[in-house]
Formats: sequence, C-alpha cells, structure tokens
Amino acid sequence: MKILEGNPIQEKEIEILHKIKALREQKSFSQYEMGQRLGISQNAYYKIEKGHTRLDLRRLIQLSSIFEIELYKLVC
Repeated sequence: MKILEGNPIQEKEIEILHKIKALREQKSFSQYEMGQRLGISQNAYYKIEKGHTRLDLRRLIQLSSIFEIELYKLVC
C-alpha cells in the first residue's frame, strides 16, 4: 500500500522514509546492500523506501543500528 500525503501520521511516515533514503546515501550503501543487511531482497528494501511496505518497530530498530544512530533520531 502506497503511503499518501495529507494525514499527519502519513506525512511523518514519509519524512522517515526520506530520512532513511538520505542516511543510506550518506553511508554510500546501495539498496542491494541494505537488503542484505536487513536479511531481505533488494526489491523488498526498495518497497520500504517507496512506502509500499510499512515499517514496524523491529525494522526501525534494525535500520537505526545499521545507520549507527539512536532510534529516536530516525523517527523524530
């Protein structure tokens, strides 16, 4: 399901997705490498960045660990 703009919750989710992509690019990680680090395919990771797959707390914790940042910095 694609995340749509308008709802404050959805807008926050979009901000988080943009932050994830920016952090990935800052670390020079490819989508393939991110998939490997998360134990998923490159296509599954692509779907996360595009908002087709919603992130649960477990996945957010994994991402904050990969990016070496506190969880609150990823989601706030």
